[in-house]
Amino acid sequence: EIGKIITNMRYGPLIKQLAMQFPTFNLEASCQPITRQILRVKLSIEPTFEWADGLHGGAQPFWIFVEDNESQTLHHHETFLLTKKSAQMKEIQQVNFTIPLSEPVPSQYMIRVISEKFYGAEETVPLSFQHLILPLTHPPYTELLPLHPLPTTALNSHEFMKLYRFSHFNPVQTQVFHHMYHTDLNALVGAPTGSGKTITAELALLRVFALYPGQKVIYIAPLKALVKERLEDWGRRFEPLGYTVVELTGDSQ
Repeated sequence: EIGKIITNMRYGPLIKQLAMQFPTFNLEASCQPITRQILRVKLSIEPTFEWADGLHGGAQPFWIFVEDNESQTLHHHETFLLTKKSAQMKEIQQVNFTIPLSEPVPSQYMIRVISEKFYGAEETVPLSFQHLILPLTHPPYTELLPLHPLPTTALNSHEFMKLYRFSHFNPVQTQVFHHMYHTDLNALVGAPTGSGKTITAELALLRVFALYPGQKVIYIAPLKALVKERLEDWGRRFEPLGYTVVELTGDSQ
């Protein structure tokens, strides 16, 4: 058919072959809010063209642009490298990134994937916000309940009780005690400095000691000074119970 269109049957197959080697993609995009102003975007890129070493080499660079509906504001851009292996295997590439979101929320953004080397090689997919549910402007914090201070005897372990010099947990520790010490559920505890958050973490640590012997517990801190502080404190308190506390940092081999 191509040969008939160009009135040259000889070059029809060649033109078809070259057309199949022109970079094309199937794109799918989804998003979810991190905050009211930030969205996490997941972009799936499926190559649909035939790879040719003479044209494409070992890899092909592309640009990813996120724009508003009128293409007046660029919200995000980054490069994307498609390798020969991924293109030949028709592997779907996943690219994750974050973008800003302003209010009032627009109906959609446009995501464009553009070849850096092939003129006109461009695919576009809309990122719709019609069914986007944003978090509350100010998420409510968990109210601190007026509970009676829980005694350390609630640990039901004489060895664990000896770890603490006080007889009762403070209000924050009392409120999260059951969740940390009696369940394996995730928890995020946020409270002011000096409110005993480290001890709330220790409750989960003691649960591991009691129910999952032989398992390891990992404590992650942003500063080496905090790690050293925990190493000295926990080493002094936990090693007499038969537990080993070690430090692992980015400088360790």
